[in-house]
Amino acid sequence: MFRANTLRAPLSKFTLFQSRFNSSSSSPPALEFKVVLDNQTLYVGKPLAEALGWTPQAGINGVKLSLHGWDPTFFTITRAGTDSEWLVRGTVESSQNPNVHTVLDHLKER
Repeated sequence: MFRANTLRAPLSKFTLFQSRFNSSSSSPPALEFKVVLDNQTLYVGKPLAEALGWTPQAGINGVKLSLHGWDPTFFTITRAGTDSEWLVRGTVESSQNPNVHTVLDHLKER
């Protein structure tokens, strides 16, 4: 877990999962990372930063990320403008569609 010397305890701890929505056999397995949330800032280690597209060349420009969610349990952080972001956005938008709810309710009854 990454901790900066300037952080104060107690800190909220969250687990993030990196995964690809591509079902091909060449996709890497999902990875688990521990991060620290303090004062609305999420502190991550280098492996997670790199998994989200950060490189040393990004410098102060950083990498744009996108946070989407479907209350109460589906929340994601993806690199902005990627296929993963579009898939997540579509999933969240579908959560608002009454037809999707009807189909899900029908599937629950089976």
